[in-house]
Amino acid sequence: MTRVEDKVRRGFDLVQRAGEDSDLLGAALLAFHSALSDYLDAELRRSSLLNDAERKAIDEGTMTWLMRATLAQRVGLLTEKQRDRVLEINRVRTGFAHGEGFAGSARSVAAYGEFVADLCNLSPSAAPHDTAARRASTGVHRATVGATATARPAATTESGFHARVGERKARQAGLIPESGSFRMALAAVAVLFLIALAVIGLQQLTPAAPAISSAPPTALSAAIAPPPTNTPTPQKARIVNLPPGGPGWLRTTPSFRAPTQPIPLSDGLEVTLLDRDPVDAEGTRWRFVSVGGYDGWCPEHNLAIGSD
Repeated sequence: MTRVEDKVRRGFDLVQRAGEDSDLLGAALLAFHSALSDYLDAELRRSSLLNDAERKAIDEGTMTWLMRATLAQRVGLLTEKQRDRVLEINRVRTGFAHGEGFAGSARSVAAYGEFVADLCNLSPSAAPHDTAARRASTGVHRATVGATATARPAATTESGFHARVGERKARQAGLIPESGSFRMALAAVAVLFLIALAVIGLQQLTPAAPAISSAPPTALSAAIAPPPTNTPTPQKARIVNLPPGGPGWLRTTPSFRAPTQPIPLSDGLEVTLLDRDPVDAEGTRWRFVSVGGYDGWCPEHNLAIGSD
């Protein structure tokens, strides 16, 4: 087992044992983030795109997270959104490491563990193998799945992000037969389709009522009729991808160092995009939004634009 795999597994073990213990959850976040640091440094050492000074910073342990994440994006190890998410988590990790309280939930920490395991290309064996850890990483425990899991041997139960991805790929390839509930859903769709065809046929057989002709508009009514207006519909968005350390905040200017507005932001909160051009600052694209009577700037990677 490599150091990266060992740290990821230790992180999931801490999440499983933590319950509501914020200190253990913070320790789990440190383990996941340290695993990602080891993985990115090892991959960057193998890249031919780094110069001597950058390689020296890795070897001497003086590379900052901002430099590490930026280089990882440059060589293709991270996307721009992944880079921004990693840097936000690093700010939470730094605060906890310097004695600040940790306010993240078990679900958010486990989700970051799955994110790190996927970036590090770890096999499913590195993910947790018990239903408690799976409930922490997904936040959902359906009764039907739980009933099935109790009837299976514990050694065959897989959980975690990679197990679910493998199951989806196998189903897409036709290796897993469709369930009875899926066949019932197809049958229900077919019945609804036949009913719709029958209704359309009845409407075609029923004679239409004669239309009542309306009087032509007078010159006076045409003169006083208001011209049509095109009122733009305000564009909506929802807050997403917040770090597990707590709420997000609107900024008075497009900068992470700018003062914040009083209203806290939480995942799923609906905001309104205001009619101002986006601004690129500090390696992030910012959008001007309004929520709860306050206007401010929010990173675009924290917005799901046009979502219901």
